[in-house]
Amino acid sequence: MKLHRFFFIALCVPLLSWTQEVEAEEDLRQILIELEAKFGVQFSYLDEVIAGKEGAIDTTQSLAQNIHVLELDTRLRFESVSDDYIIVRNYKSSDKVSLCGQVSNHRNDRLLGVSVGYTRQEGVFTDGNGRFQLDSIPYDSWLTFRYVGYAPKRLKVSRLSFQNCTAILMAESIEELQEVIVSDYLAAGIVQSKNATIIDSHTLKALSGLSEPDIMQSIQQVPGVNSPFETAAGIHVRGGLPDQNLILWNGIKTYSQGHFFGMISTFNPYVTDKVSFIKHGTSAQYGDRISSVIDIASKDEVSNEFTGGVGTNMLYSDGYINIPILTDKLSIQLSARRSFTDFLQTPTYSQMSDRVFQNTKIGASTAEEQQAGNSFYFNDYSFNSAWQINNNNKLIISSLYNRNELDFESEDVDNNLSFSDQLIHANEGLSVFWKKRSEARLSFDVGTSYSKYILKYSFLRNEADTSTESSKKNFVRDVTFHLNGKYKLNANSSLNSGFNINNTRIQYAYETEAPSYRIILDSDNSTIHTYAGYAEYAYEDEKFFIRPGVRITYYEQLNEVFLEPRLYAQRQVFPKISASLSAEYRTQAASQIKESVISDLSLENKVWSLASPDRFPILTSLQIGSGLRYKRKSWLAELEGYRKEVNGVTTLIFGYLNGLDNQFREGKSSIYGIDSFLKKTWMNYETWFSYSFIRTQNTFSGLNDDQPFPGSWSIEHTLRWSNIATFRDWEVSLGWMWHTGKSYTEVLPVEDGQAGPVRIFYEAINANNLPPYHRLDFSVLKEFRSKKASNIRYRVGLSVLNIYNRRNLLNREFRTTPSLENDLIDTRVYSLGITPNFVFRFFW
Repeated sequence: MKLHRFFFIALCVPLLSWTQEVEAEEDLRQILIELEAKFGVQFSYLDEVIAGKEGAIDTTQSLAQNIHVLELDTRLRFESVSDDYIIVRNYKSSDKVSLCGQVSNHRNDRLLGVSVGYTRQEGVFTDGNGRFQLDSIPYDSWLTFRYVGYAPKRLKVSRLSFQNCTAILMAESIEELQEVIVSDYLAAGIVQSKNATIIDSHTLKALSGLSEPDIMQSIQQVPGVNSPFETAAGIHVRGGLPDQNLILWNGIKTYSQGHFFGMISTFNPYVTDKVSFIKHGTSAQYGDRISSVIDIASKDEVSNEFTGGVGTNMLYSDGYINIPILTDKLSIQLSARRSFTDFLQTPTYSQMSDRVFQNTKIGASTAEEQQAGNSFYFNDYSFNSAWQINNNNKLIISSLYNRNELDFESEDVDNNLSFSDQLIHANEGLSVFWKKRSEARLSFDVGTSYSKYILKYSFLRNEADTSTESSKKNFVRDVTFHLNGKYKLNANSSLNSGFNINNTRIQYAYETEAPSYRIILDSDNSTIHTYAGYAEYAYEDEKFFIRPGVRITYYEQLNEVFLEPRLYAQRQVFPKISASLSAEYRTQAASQIKESVISDLSLENKVWSLASPDRFPILTSLQIGSGLRYKRKSWLAELEGYRKEVNGVTTLIFGYLNGLDNQFREGKSSIYGIDSFLKKTWMNYETWFSYSFIRTQNTFSGLNDDQPFPGSWSIEHTLRWSNIATFRDWEVSLGWMWHTGKSYTEVLPVEDGQAGPVRIFYEAINANNLPPYHRLDFSVLKEFRSKKASNIRYRVGLSVLNIYNRRNLLNREFRTTPSLENDLIDTRVYSLGITPNFVFRFFW
């Protein structure tokens, strides 16, 4: 009986307590009457607003404390008009509220550094306890939570504002196995996901020497990546050439990625959502190129907020905007950028133009001639729309356009001659994708993409009534149909497969035309139809990841089939150490060849060309590598070695037909190297070192006695040291880079006392090196919010490239003048001098 009484009492006590709590709830009308009597205030309200509302008060607390509790209980707004008059109403979209929260994962780990924002940019970051506080934010806005390795989360502010420090759970990102992020990497916004480096544009900051984030410049921070001419677009990945990188923008294949002749990336980082950079272990989904993959994606989620940003620096101005059309259904994103270099020449432009136009007629002209005749500008535009048809279907339409245009006119008054140079460099594209997602195991994407590339250069020589025009033209048209599917076998594994059909047409021509004749120095008009299918399996658990796959590619016009196996595997061998293994075989049909015609305006001296049975073979690459990664608290270290064999390279790719050897030759490249990385983080300061060793050996039949020699862009040793410190709203970065000089071939004149054209002697091919390259860069950024409009955020920044103004020699080439009294011309290309830049932006 005593036991029965115990259970009865144990059951009744909580029931009694619950009953008392329920009885404590009162009708809101009665509560307001009590508060009026207690505090001497008056409440004004509509009967239908407070009808059915209940709450609980504590008359021992202050009026403000009781009102705060009532706002949480009733979800009504208590607006004080005066000290003793309060209006009770429903919330409006224009109301501003304050809220706090605590973010954790399913293991109840508090997450430090979660980006919490109510615009496209981050608002605040969670502290060491996973907590955040936001004040005076729009009631009708959405909060976005972003954190490395976790799926983004969006919550309505109106839902969170009625809870005391809401507990928010974030789920680890496991939907796409190959994108599970396992460790922080480099600076904020650059992380490592298995074999891919992921750049999150929402949190990406400008690195040392940059006043604005730049996607292509950020990729150069990764070990194994070089830019011999210190450009943004001309990146060499593990000894590969820039045209061997597959660079996609929303599924569109791009053939040009640089403004200002490569100095600036054409991709606007403020309309980019995520960038995946892969230098090894490439998925079988990717084809067409033999080096790296840079997959750039804009936001494909529907935006329910009207947000945007506008900014300017010392080269260009740009802006972007997100426009909601139908709530949760349809939105569009627009961006535009244009330089003002054609009417305003800032110190930044002067330094960059000195670097770009050196050794050209523009660089040799006087300042007066440049102001009178030189006109150069660039621009780019993008469009992206997301239509959420229903919960499982989405339609994404994207387009981009970029253009560089240069006009230069000069004259020779003494000989009654005038000259005109015009250069147009442009790339445009369009993609349409339907994405099918559901709770079922099968999902897929289907779509098409179109890309067009244009290079047009003309040189017009006018003499009296006669004119002669020399031109260089290069056109690319690329159309691809894509189908990618994924089948989830279980929680740990999936099967991915798909196919694409591609049609690529490339034309180029070198012509000279006069009233009485027309000469075609070289031309080509080729088309290749490519059919490719792939399949790969992915498995992952807490300690092991593997992704074997295969791609089959058929080139119709060449009647060649290639089997391209791929593999990437990673295993945790000790608690803090993981090992990786990668292998891949890839092919490439389109590549750039270096023109052998020397002109006075060789700013774009490469043209795209297609493989053909009688001229250019298919490029093939086999790469294998293995590495170790150590991660412990604030330390991160990586070491990876690799070897790459490239077949089908020709002397036209490297430009060896300029005097060195006049025969077309085919050969191969052997590349091996080591990438290493070490990073340490202390509170608000992080520093990292990276070192790369790359050795490239080329072998061509009949050239250099059939012996291997260094590659033209061979830079064997590269060292980077980067530092970033944050102080509240300030961010300061300092970076130093050093690398060995590029390989080059020494040329000497032969003086034998005989009259006639000068004769020259070529030493061993690429047996010499330019002096070492090094420079120190600096950046400082400051962000702050408007006091009058809390949803407006400002950014100001200052950057300086090459602080100690070192004159680095980037390239050295030789040629002779075309005359009987010809001379040996030693052409040297030097780096940027000290280059400042300033930026001002605001976001809403």
